[in-house]
Amino acid sequence: MRLLSTLFLLASLPLGPLAAGDGKAPENFPLPADFDEVNRAPPQTLLLNRWAVSAGDNTAERYPLGMIRYVASSLSASFNPMTDGLKLDPNEAFRVGILKRGKWIGSVRSGKMLQPNMASTITLHVDEKGEIFHVELDAVEIPQGAEKPETEIVILRPFAGVQPTLNKPVVLMPDGRMAPPKEEEKTFLQKYWWVLVAGAILLVAAPGEAPAK
Repeated sequence: MRLLSTLFLLASLPLGPLAAGDGKAPENFPLPADFDEVNRAPPQTLLLNRWAVSAGDNTAERYPLGMIRYVASSLSASFNPMTDGLKLDPNEAFRVGILKRGKWIGSVRSGKMLQPNMASTITLHVDEKGEIFHVELDAVEIPQGAEKPETEIVILRPFAGVQPTLNKPVVLMPDGRMAPPKEEEKTFLQKYWWVLVAGAILLVAAPGEAPAK
């Protein structure tokens, strides 16, 4: 009876802040430090994987490289590396990327870039809404004896290219050829500056008047 009474009590309570239903956290809720305040949503947690090309569609051969925490509103991200202790063939090709909504997003890199002596850079390509549509991994070899730096994350947004000039009238000459562009009309100083310079030289070079007796 006590159990039934407890269940009836819970069922009668209002849904409260946890049942927002839109995937956004309520106002009075414990949040991580990198919480997305603009969208009121937690950061995206994405698993960066390596997947040998020779493995085909065998998902058992897909291994994690690390966790990406991405905040769309501020275009900021962090990376926590993960190691599985497995040795990689530097001559083998690997797919490196993430699974987002069941879709693989990534690129192909050589096993050499995934070796422990490489410093990595992860580039996230995002669209106008901040959604990731492509992931790249690049790496450079660390000099012997140097400390391995943290993985750098670069976020690239699209930028507007050169726009064509539309609805510009085409001026043709009587023979059907395009008219040459009109030269910009020069100002008075641009046309006759040499006259002003010559006059100034004459004034400076002119002899002075003789003193009166």
